Amino acid sequence: MNQHHTWLDRWLSILFLYTEKLVLVGVGGLALVGIGQLMWGIYQQGAIRLEDLLMIFIFIEIMAMANVYFLRRSVPFTYPMFIAVTALSRLIVLQGKEGSSEGLIYESGAILLISFAILVIRFSQQFSTDALEQREDRHE
Repeated sequence: MNQHHTWLDRWLSILFLYTEKLVLVGVGGLALVGIGQLMWGIYQQGAIRLEDLLMIFIFIEIMAMANVYFLRRSVPFTYPMFIAVTALSRLIVLQGKEGSSEGLIYESGAILLISFAILVIRFSQQFSTDALEQREDRHE
């Protein structure tokens, strides 16, 4: 019974590993398609708008996040936070002058809060046990 359980666990682990990779390739591919669609829209309009550039950056950050996962087998928590800052910036640009000042304050506050969280996370990573062990190894 224990061998069957071990075999099943291994098989499911392999299934999920390859499903995860396939989905990540799909996400990266769809982000690339999104960039292509935006570029085509820019070409058709004959004008480059800031909101399109910010959307392209969001797609690039999504592709980078998928790439980092393939390289490191994990995604730093700050990547989605950078995407959120870019998305909020795009929202502010899209609202333009028609947006309410109250909404602008909330969105700007959210950007400030996320940016502060990124700083805290980056700063705290310098003092993590892994970073301290690496420093000690270099000094020996």
